[in-house]
Amino acid sequence: MKRAGSRRAVVLPMAALLVLAALAVGLTVAARGSAGRPGAAATAGPTGPLPVDLAARVDAYTAGFAAGTPYTVPDAVQRRAVADGVVAALDGRPEQAGQALAPVGYRLSEFTEAGSGRRVAEIAEDGPADRRGWGRVYLDLSAKDYWSVQVPHPVSDSRTEMLGVDLFRAAPGGVLVLAGAHRRAGADGSSDPAHRSDTVFAAVIEALTARGLPGIQVHGFDEGSLPGQDTVVSSGAGQAGPAAELTAAGLGRAGFAVCRAWQEKCGQLEGTTNVEGRFAAGLAVPWLHVELANALRTEPARRAAVAAALAATAVSWRGPATP
Repeated sequence: MKRAGSRRAVVLPMAALLVLAALAVGLTVAARGSAGRPGAAATAGPTGPLPVDLAARVDAYTAGFAAGTPYTVPDAVQRRAVADGVVAALDGRPEQAGQALAPVGYRLSEFTEAGSGRRVAEIAEDGPADRRGWGRVYLDLSAKDYWSVQVPHPVSDSRTEMLGVDLFRAAPGGVLVLAGAHRRAGADGSSDPAHRSDTVFAAVIEALTARGLPGIQVHGFDEGSLPGQDTVVSSGAGQAGPAAELTAAGLGRAGFAVCRAWQEKCGQLEGTTNVEGRFAAGLAVPWLHVELANALRTEPARRAAVAAALAATAVSWRGPATP
């Protein structure tokens, strides 16, 4: 009996060790699997994937943006491939989207967005975030997409990336197009997608505009360049219409001093040379260029008020668009 008891005393700890070892291996494999999937949108919870906080995700993505960081100019085939992938995703063809994106190192993934509770698709580089600096696109899958918010200068126009997220959350049916590098990352202005048409950012927005999706492009300015004004609203190279008037009125009701570019001089902040604006003007698709003073972008309460005003404009586009 003493011997049998001794044998059990040895066997039980060994069994426990084997179970613990198996669990450790399983956890290691799971961790490696998650790390090996750059598109993995969420950590698994007890009832499925956990929601993803888009603001935190975008913050992490843009954290390393700075002047002089790596940027690669995409060629025409690469630009077209990403744009084609976005269009396929918009049309509800994820398999075709993946086929278009994979050859240029992009992938499509989906997650539930924590702030809005809506399903969102992410189109992003399948590798290190700053590898080429081409940017990301987020699609609201809860409704038919009918408008876009465009962020060409994340970080360099402080917190416009967060305004883009706030606006994307505030109005359903949106597409958030986010540039992938600081505007001064590339040589000779090559990473400034507001003034260069040879960017993935421009290619995606041209594809959206060609489908008739109106857009709101957000920018930032130093208060010293336009004293007494909080924001500038314009239609870029196009004619101002109902959307511009609605936006200016909404921002004014929120308590902000608004310079209306179609009525007055706004310190060369009208966006008339913006390449996305010029493309939209050529197709007579509504497009807005909104410049915001620092406090309207960096102070959360003011930023939320701006997002609410811009969201009202976005919602107005649900019907037939009017330039």
